Amino acid sequence: MKALLLPDEISQFHWTMLKSVLLILSLLPISQFFLNIWQVADANSQIMIGFMAISVFSALSIISFYNALNLTVFQLKTEFSSLLEQYLVRSYCYVPMLFLAAMMSYLVTQL
Repeated sequence: MKALLLPDEISQFHWTMLKSVLLILSLLPISQFFLNIWQVADANSQIMIGFMAISVFSALSIISFYNALNLTVFQLKTEFSSLLEQYLVRSYCYVPMLFLAAMMSYLVTQL
């Protein structure tokens, strides 16, 4: 699908960026879901629920970190007309990592 204003490569980069940010934002509802289940469960089930929650949350965190890291080192082959455009795209590459750092710091302070 061709974009009207952006070259195709930048459009694909933008959609990859949005997918990465949505993956990182999915950490919040998953952590809240497991926390609610853990608080409602009785003492015998809390160990099993806690182990499953740590496993799922750590796997999702690792996938989110890997995805954000891939976008940080992403190289575009598109030629930019100005230096400002080049700086904007390079700074846009760091958005998922900033979201991940903000989400992790928020979750640490809430738990």
